[in-house]
Amino acid sequence: MGAQINIADASVYPASIELHDKVVNMIATMWNAPEPANGGKYYAGAGTVGSTEGCLLAGLALKFRWREWYKEKHGLSDQQVLGVRPNLVISSIYQAAWEKFFRFFDVEAKVVKPNLVRDKMAVNAHNLVSLCDEKTIAVVGILGNHYNGMYDPIWEIDEEIEKLNAEKGWQIGIHVDGASGGFIAPFQEMSGKGTPAPYDFRLKNVLTMSGSGHKFGESICGTGWVVFRQREGLASHEATTVTYLGGSSDSLTLNFSRPASGPYVQFYKLLRLGQEGYMNKVENQMGVTSYLRHFLSNLKHPSGKPRFQILDGGDTCCLPVVAARLNPELNLHYDDIDLQHCLSESHWYVSGYSLGFENPMNDKFEKLCNDVNETTTMFRIVVKSNLTRNLAENLAGNIEKILSVLDDLDAGYESIHSRLAGLAVKDEEDISIQDLREFSDSIGELPSRGLNKSFKSQFIQQSFRKKKQKRSSILAQNIC
Repeated sequence: MGAQINIADASVYPASIELHDKVVNMIATMWNAPEPANGGKYYAGAGTVGSTEGCLLAGLALKFRWREWYKEKHGLSDQQVLGVRPNLVISSIYQAAWEKFFRFFDVEAKVVKPNLVRDKMAVNAHNLVSLCDEKTIAVVGILGNHYNGMYDPIWEIDEEIEKLNAEKGWQIGIHVDGASGGFIAPFQEMSGKGTPAPYDFRLKNVLTMSGSGHKFGESICGTGWVVFRQREGLASHEATTVTYLGGSSDSLTLNFSRPASGPYVQFYKLLRLGQEGYMNKVENQMGVTSYLRHFLSNLKHPSGKPRFQILDGGDTCCLPVVAARLNPELNLHYDDIDLQHCLSESHWYVSGYSLGFENPMNDKFEKLCNDVNETTTMFRIVVKSNLTRNLAENLAGNIEKILSVLDDLDAGYESIHSRLAGLAVKDEEDISIQDLREFSDSIGELPSRGLNKSFKSQFIQQSFRKKKQKRSSILAQNIC
């Protein structure tokens, strides 16, 4: 559907362009954007290739807006202001799109680390805004991060930004990254189970908002959306007019030619489900999420202690995501990534990951959150609309069965973990070829390249994965 339609060509496919603009209107209305200026028919926004392009377009609009303000404030010429490097303030729990933005568009990252256990990865609004200066183009609030689904308190960020702008005479705005929550939070609110305060364009300082149509919007892969508060001073910086196609076509996107499939499917789903359909879908997802969360919360280790520590936001201010980690008080010889590998033998994929990242402020590998180190692991279960209660019960049964298998693993498995942890705490320059040789003996593979900056984590992860793959047949025999 729409694969052969080039939605960039308004002169040939005017009906498809109108359909696209209607979808933008629906989403802008869902996010409570102000009415178009001067009685306009359409809101300022665009369909994008996933939420990544939406973030990039929003970031660029905010950068160009800041540039005009900074140039006028300091009396700079167009050429002089190009030599001033701006920054963007964001939580360390950002998605990959923002790393691309920093690299591709020469914007400095200013990163704030949240707390995992106390705040469930929701950023502290005061700490976030305290990093702003007159070179800050915007602050990003994440409406559902990809680690545990928690919403940043965007309403609190707005209050802090309002005070800062009034005090300093600045014009810093907020971008709401709704890659996941853009199609969840509005329907939670409609059902009376939403955030304690607005999170979208109802807030004065929210200037741009983006979302993914294919995560929880039920569209096809590669569907994304970006909406601007207004065209003037934001979308106007990015609008490009093309006349060589036989008419006049305006484009707001990074790429020009692209298929109409995403807008077509999104339009159909919005009409087919409607507000009530999406609200029911989200309520069902949150219900299944709650079941899985309670299941994990009630599991006990043979010692009598809880098996898991729940790390998501619960039934409100959170995506339909269950996030947890194996209880650190148990001092187990396996971790959450082992749990992921074992579950894959039962054809369930539950993401396990360590809480470290390469900090763009100093290019060092650091802990993601203030209160845990970079080797800490956790996992998440994303409850999509096709994860029914019956399937969730099957998943729960497999988790319970697998835990007993992991409890019975021999000392050799524990040894692998100890050696891995020993390498993980070393700096890159301190890891020798001999260290890697000793670790890889059981895998039969030696590194074929030198020890560059990112080599340590890549090699260890690959080696550890292969070690576990060698054990997978043994695990499968125990599990099945």
